[in-house]
Amino acid sequence: MRKRIFSRKAQIQIGETISVIFVFFILLLIGFVFYAKVLKGNAAIESDEMAQLRSVEIAQRAMFLPELQCSSDVTDSKNCIDKLKIESAKDIMRSKEVEYFDIFGFAKIKIAHIYPSNPEEEIYSRPLSEFKNKFSTNVPVSIYDPVAREYGFGLVSIETYS
Repeated sequence: MRKRIFSRKAQIQIGETISVIFVFFILLLIGFVFYAKVLKGNAAIESDEMAQLRSVEIAQRAMFLPELQCSSDVTDSKNCIDKLKIESAKDIMRSKEVEYFDIFGFAKIKIAHIYPSNPEEEIYSRPLSEFKNKFSTNVPVSIYDPVAREYGFGLVSIETYS
């Protein structure tokens, strides 16, 4: 009879231990699911941040292209585009599309003349047909006409796709 009491006590303790282990593994599983969702959300945020940084990098490259920048005899002007160089730059970028794709990737670069008004000119265009993100960056610039020796005002629009 004494063996039966010990046997029942042991069975109850084993049952308690198994139920505690079962609850522990369920909590562990819930923790892993939560951690995976948080990790997935962080990866998506980081991917968006990288795409935005890439967009800013492309905008900076476009603004400092020697093919577009004004230059005087002494110094290079910043945020200035030579009006005569725009047409040449369009032709160069179309003829050497592979080299400029390495610089800009999937992007579209347009120059809008605001004052004096002239039509908008697209100097580089390589958009994605299906894209997840599209970032637009607008940079105000001076547009120098070397023939008339006058400055105008314009806006460079850079759209990047990812």
